[in-house]
Amino acid sequence: MQFAISSWSMRSHINKDFPVQEFGSHVKASFGVGAVEVCQMHIPTPDARRLDQIVGNYQAAGVRVVNVPIDVGDISQSDDVKREHDLRLIEFWIDVAAYLGSPAARVNSGSGDLQTAIDSYTRLASYGEKAGVRLVLENHGGLSADLENVRTLMESAGPNFGTCPDFGNFPEEQRYDGLAMMVPRAAMVHAKTYDFDANGNFDDFDFPRCLQIVKDAGYAGYLSVEFEGDGDQTQGVQQTIDLLRKLDPSIAA
Repeated sequence: MQFAISSWSMRSHINKDFPVQEFGSHVKASFGVGAVEVCQMHIPTPDARRLDQIVGNYQAAGVRVVNVPIDVGDISQSDDVKREHDLRLIEFWIDVAAYLGSPAARVNSGSGDLQTAIDSYTRLASYGEKAGVRLVLENHGGLSADLENVRTLMESAGPNFGTCPDFGNFPEEQRYDGLAMMVPRAAMVHAKTYDFDANGNFDDFDFPRCLQIVKDAGYAGYLSVEFEGDGDQTQGVQQTIDLLRKLDPSIAA
């Protein structure tokens, strides 16, 4: 497995203390990590000039984009016109992911009709395949907050449809079964943490158990650090990296 850092982990700093085109070099200098997720919301101007700056600067720093989480649109809404508009917008962002060289793009399920979500994911997965981008589903609220919905979506949306299991987003009673179900099709795993205590410990949920589930499934891809606490984000990212390295020293930078 290998580390990545999500731009969400640095949400209070990106495009404030440094622009998105310097996020890669910031991650490499601060944490020694060579892979990042760049959230769609952190690319305010997705024209070719800005995207070229991101690509060029990240390559110079030895950093690659491994996922683009897309947080626009509602793919399961019932209104055909509005849904079509949103699907075309998401397709544009899949093209942005391809431009950045990302092998994956995460798209949310919305909160509407399950069959409509299946149809939309099937279309988007096919679109992504042509662009060289794997479409991935995260347990990220809405329909995807329910374990059985996730199972149905995984079984129905086609071969270019993968998962992005998140340690933190399922309710406790579904967390570990949900992770075990999602990991075999994972293109990316979110190693989510919240605030650590005064002694540097994290006990919001059984983090070591989550990591063991991933390892037991034979997952060998990116573990993306997604710190979602209220405290200092640089410290939170480093504490999460340190925790993962303590649990598994073989995880590569």
